[in-house]
Amino acid sequence: MTIDSAKALAAKVLTDEALAKKLGDAKTEAEFNAVVAKLGYTCTAVEFEAAFKEAQENTPLTDEQLDQASGGLSIVGVDYAFVAVQTSK
Repeated sequence: MTIDSAKALAAKVLTDEALAKKLGDAKTEAEFNAVVAKLGYTCTAVEFEAAFKEAQENTPLTDEQLDQASGGLSIVGVDYAFVAVQTSK
């Protein structure tokens, strides 16, 4: 089935930056189809887009992504929270 192929391709794209770039460089659906066929997958751009969106939603966030979302500053694995302190004179 082409949807299974789209899901397999989406899972691979999430872990392979070079493949993601190849697919991202495709300017037309024909170019996308050529790249996908060359890799041995059979899916349309619409099927791939849906499968990729689903794969992204089901992928847990990495520690780095969680750190970025939480804010603060991380230096050499140590998190610092900045607090403004007012002193009286």
